[in-house]
Amino acid sequence: MAKLNSPEELEKVRQEILSRRDPNTPRISICAGAGCIAFGASEVIDVFKAEIKKQGLQADVDTKGTGCPGFCERGPVVVIFPEEICYLQVRPEDVPEIVSQTIKEKKIVDRLLYVDPTTGEKATYESDIPFYKKIKNETLSAVILRLIRSTSMTIWQLAATPR
Repeated sequence: MAKLNSPEELEKVRQEILSRRDPNTPRISICAGAGCIAFGASEVIDVFKAEIKKQGLQADVDTKGTGCPGFCERGPVVVIFPEEICYLQVRPEDVPEIVSQTIKEKKIVDRLLYVDPTTGEKATYESDIPFYKKIKNETLSAVILRLIRSTSMTIWQLAATPR
């Protein structure tokens, strides 16, 4: 793969990758950054994989650990794509409910949403959480993170993608 020199070049690679997959395929991204690992993300990832298999969804749902999206204090952070539903402080015992309710029934697990401490309002989507709203200028690493999380690819798969 050729060296990428700008966010624009990376975005072009992202669009090429996205064009090769069904955008409606559910993807479960679980933060596997150091903070979330410290809060139990490794077990959450394992339980998601087992639950997806148990419910017979392994051909229909992609599940993967990702790099850190930030907001470590609320980890493990789980984002369900393509809707971008964001669940915080997910524990292994939450996983069957997330799979049965959000993945299968397209319902929100309300108790896992971000709650604004000032207004009490809940945010369903990652982009509605004030922490993420404050990020205005994406760095190249943020673009890479978004690319990896939204395509269900690992960094090694990305590096091996032909150009």
